[in-house]
Amino acid sequence: MSRPAVPEALLQASLGQVLFRAARLYNEAALRRVQAGAAPKLRFAHTQLFPHLSTSGIRSSALAKRLGVSKQAVGPLLEDLVDWGMVERVPDPSDRRASMVRLTPRGGEAILHGLTVLGQIEAELRGELGDGEMNRLHDTLSRLTVLLGDRG
Repeated sequence: MSRPAVPEALLQASLGQVLFRAARLYNEAALRRVQAGAAPKLRFAHTQLFPHLSTSGIRSSALAKRLGVSKQAVGPLLEDLVDWGMVERVPDPSDRRASMVRLTPRGGEAILHGLTVLGQIEAELRGELGDGEMNRLHDTLSRLTVLLGDRG
């Protein structure tokens, strides 16, 4: 049975496909740089957690829901972050029977390091594309994020 061919031009014409590909490549470049340092060997799956972690904490079930995966899928990733000292488990102040995970100072430092790496990549791209194009891209993506967020 042959697989249906999807013309490359059709993929390139899709804004969603271009955004997915650009985000994946940006993330992969940043992950390679972080992995080259002395940081724990993070995987792509770990990086998906970081935008949702904070010092105030989040329940594992809420984190899983935000990511669109099961709590069981998030568990091993959180265990890695706990083992590396990046997050800690604490009682949920609103329900002592439940627990939350929250960033530790080391986890906050790791996120700041990740943001620095992302900034380095952005600076390199800015050097190639120019300030005007990068500023327009940032503004457009920021507006797009708001519009998509409003649609729920």
